[in-house]
Amino acid sequence: MSAYRPIRRLNQYYKSNTGFKSWVKANEQWFKENPEVFNQLLRNPNMVNLFMDLMVMNSPRIEKRLRRQGRRKN
Repeated sequence: MSAYRPIRRLNQYYKSNTGFKSWVKANEQWFKENPEVFNQLLRNPNMVNLFMDLMVMNSPRIEKRLRRQGRRKN
């Protein structure tokens, strides 16, 4: 069994998850409005690690918000 299968499954899940797509678009919009933070993130690898750590730590909270937003739209 390939080690990449779980990643592939996650990719398929997120590609089909409209809530996740809207969350990504919101992040893109925020970074477009705050280019200095985005440039800082790109220049400093520690910032990328911090950003990813915060995403992982807050992932249950993010998922709850996405579910709530999905219910409101329907």
